[in-house]
Amino acid sequence: MNKIDTLIHRRAEKRQKMAQARVGRILGDAKGRGVEISVVGSLAKNSFRVHSDVDLLVHGNTDPARRAMIERLVAHHFRGTDIPYDLIFASDISDERVQDLLHDSV
Repeated sequence: MNKIDTLIHRRAEKRQKMAQARVGRILGDAKGRGVEISVVGSLAKNSFRVHSDVDLLVHGNTDPARRAMIERLVAHHFRGTDIPYDLIFASDISDERVQDLLHDSV
């Protein structure tokens, strides 16, 4: 591994650990509020890289107030990390797509 590859690997590893820590807090806070969230995508598949984002699947039906609460909760935990994230609401997509996302979830 050359110096650039080593640097990229270290940055990716540090970023992944930060993402995992933040997601752990999000899942705990969400559970305490009766919200079930699954981690999907690259973080769930352990293929998180330097430019990856965090994908979160929110289960159940969400009215506008609940959706806003979840969006604020997630934004709060990612504030200052420079890690982008996607919130995917299961109620907005087909059951088939939800199952596809959950195939590699944690």
